[in-house]
Amino acid sequence: MKTGVLHIPRQAASMLFAVGAALLIAAPVAAAAGAAGHRHVPFGSVERYISVLEEEGRAAWQKPRRVIDVLPLDEGDRAADIGAGSGYFTVLLAEKVGPRGTVFAVDIEQEMLDYIERRLRAEGIGNVVTVLAGDDDPRLPEEAVDLVFICDTYHHLPDRVEYMRRLKKVLRPGGRVAIVDFRAEKTPVGPPLSMRLSRSQVIEEMEAADFSLEGEFYFLPYQYFLVFMLGGVFL
Repeated sequence: MKTGVLHIPRQAASMLFAVGAALLIAAPVAAAAGAAGHRHVPFGSVERYISVLEEEGRAAWQKPRRVIDVLPLDEGDRAADIGAGSGYFTVLLAEKVGPRGTVFAVDIEQEMLDYIERRLRAEGIGNVVTVLAGDDDPRLPEEAVDLVFICDTYHHLPDRVEYMRRLKKVLRPGGRVAIVDFRAEKTPVGPPLSMRLSRSQVIEEMEAADFSLEGEFYFLPYQYFLVFMLGGVFL
């Protein structure tokens, strides 16, 4: 495991790009999530929902490879992708930890996990384990992972502080939790403002669950990117 997370200086976004129509309906997608945390596949089919998650234009603002590059993970480590969805980040995590590592793709929708398993077979990826989670329980073994990655999912959790307390048992010594979610301000994509959480609220909730903010990255135009560890801060 890496022992620290670099603080990346804030950079102003200068790239202009077109956002596809599928991404512009991301807010209705998020609004379809149930109060108890269920995603409830929108558009009447898993395939249509996946097409939104995997839309080519998403990479311009989500910057998935850069996100994965800065995560405190080494080859051979274990990671959990909470709210794995279509496996958008799962496959990149699997690439980063390599064949000696393991990624747990965690989701509460079996249909999404079925899709991920088909994708893994098609892409020849053998170091991912799918996990059907409960609304309030990731259902992972104790000390199973070095990093928990939560992208665009934290705000859906029904009892976030309690959920994060459960995750403490899942982490190996020195493990981290990385959270990427939409800022509590109007953006071209993302959930309704009423569903968003401010950066300060996330930090407050994580501290209530005995986590400390270790590092932060600023290169995402619409989202905060926070890395936490248990107890004190080590930089």
